[in-house]
Amino acid sequence: MLEKIIDITVCAGKIVMKMREDGLQTETKSDSFDFVTSADIESEKYIMKRLSEEFPKDSILSEEKGMIKKGLSRVWMVDPLDGTKDFKNGRDGFSIMIGLCENGKPILGVVYAPAKNLLYFSQKGQGSYVRIDGKDHKLKVSKTKYLKDAAMVTRIPHGEKREEDKIEEIFIVKKKIPESSVGIKLGLIASHEADFHINTNFRANKWDTCAPQIILEEAGGKVTDLYGNSLSYTQSDNKWLKSFVASNKVLHEDIIKKIKESYLKKLNFS
Repeated sequence: MLEKIIDITVCAGKIVMKMREDGLQTETKSDSFDFVTSADIESEKYIMKRLSEEFPKDSILSEEKGMIKKGLSRVWMVDPLDGTKDFKNGRDGFSIMIGLCENGKPILGVVYAPAKNLLYFSQKGQGSYVRIDGKDHKLKVSKTKYLKDAAMVTRIPHGEKREEDKIEEIFIVKKKIPESSVGIKLGLIASHEADFHINTNFRANKWDTCAPQIILEEAGGKVTDLYGNSLSYTQSDNKWLKSFVASNKVLHEDIIKKIKESYLKKLNFS
């Protein structure tokens, strides 16, 4: 099953790269910073078709199409092009993500960043790996204990200002690494190239986290909401209303404590 999903994800990656080369059409969604390209649409069409053929009994939840077949215990969660702004701007921080939730828990994930030639993948109980130039390397998070020594993965603004960016500002760390795709951000933590990430996009949804969450967890990391609660994939809303934090697990308690004391309490955020 994992190899089938890897194949689907890599093929979708080839589609989006070819479309960027040939030229894109763009359509605005909620605002000028929230848009979809023709590559998102074609990638999703391909992935949905392949998943439906390979796993006809399963549900699929995808960013553009929503839920296909509700109420089943197995749900594929698809982001056909994560990091669309980077993709459209000719940068390399985008990925294709496919995750599988079973009874509300992520159990399989594949994240492919074609422009970086990075393929992250994991299955519950089998560890996490990154495939580079055809070679698989097992992933393990860092052992960094103190925030002052940590590398924090931050977002790339692309001109968009968010009130929630103040969350990042309260952390004094050794290094900040700007990145676009959630899948790549959590991949950096899983491969101990970074230590934590606080998502400041309150538009993040289930398909943004399902695949990278299992990859990070199988590498020893942790993902929760801003309050330290587990993400509930059985909730009715697809959106993570309390956003999320990802870390090497060792730092997680200190990160949540600092967010609560320095940000949430001050703004009376709930």
